[in-house]
Amino acid sequence: MPIVDSGSAGALSAAEKAIITDSWKVVYADYEAAGKAILIKFFTSNPGVQDFFPKFKGLDSADQLSKSAAVRWHAERIINAVNDAVVALDDPEKQSLKLKALSKKHAQEFNVDPQYFKVLSANVLEQVAAANGGLSAEAQGAWEKLLSIISILLKSQY
Repeated sequence: MPIVDSGSAGALSAAEKAIITDSWKVVYADYEAAGKAILIKFFTSNPGVQDFFPKFKGLDSADQLSKSAAVRWHAERIINAVNDAVVALDDPEKQSLKLKALSKKHAQEFNVDPQYFKVLSANVLEQVAAANGGLSAEAQGAWEKLLSIISILLKSQY
């Protein structure tokens, strides 16, 4: 299933949770580099999105983004939010509460266009695949389901 940001993604099975947990360990082992790679890819692939981040204005290249302390700080926040969702796989209520709180902040304080949650999720999926030397169809499906859950919850307060 492709990543969706509306409707329902369904519950994750025990096997899907195990796949996600195992493949995430590889990514999170170098979370700073992974977070930076995700965010830099997001900005370089979607230049207009930087308008939502005043502190990133003028950072026009991947090299400039990579050297920015503000980018590193925000990248760490993103990777840790995904990590929180992975850690809470067996506690969907906790996962939901955290992601809905993030949704509220992004909607009310930051005025971020919610279409970008799905786009960013695709960048997360690319990073998971790259860190793991690719993903099986089953792993791809598990991650698409989790990232759909995350995207749906991040849009929930809009």
